[in-house]
Amino acid sequence: MKKYLVACLLAAATTPAFAETFSGPLIAAFYMETMSTPKGWELSYKGKEGPVQVFTMRRDLDAYPQTAIMSPIDQMRRVMCGDDTLKDMMKNGLKVRVDAKDKKDGKVKTVKGPILSSCPN
Repeated sequence: MKKYLVACLLAAATTPAFAETFSGPLIAAFYMETMSTPKGWELSYKGKEGPVQVFTMRRDLDAYPQTAIMSPIDQMRRVMCGDDTLKDMMKNGLKVRVDAKDKKDGKVKTVKGPILSSCPN
């Protein structure tokens, strides 16, 4: 899957219409299938809001309360800054946000996340 993702992302990054070919669902699948994920967490792609690509991290904090100490933006940083191709996209101006949908005490609360616009050096 990782080789497929890299090939697709390289093709997208080298096209003039890069913004039109961003594949959020493919990145979410890459995270879910190839990276170690906290139990009860699921990343999905929501869509584009202005210049920002928006993802949603669903977290079941009722079943796995110990994972509450981790943040969705840190998981998104792992994805976007851990792969060279995605990191290059970030360097070229890609902005992403990950919102949290937390299930706690039987209720679901949505929290709008911060924007990730660069990777640490």
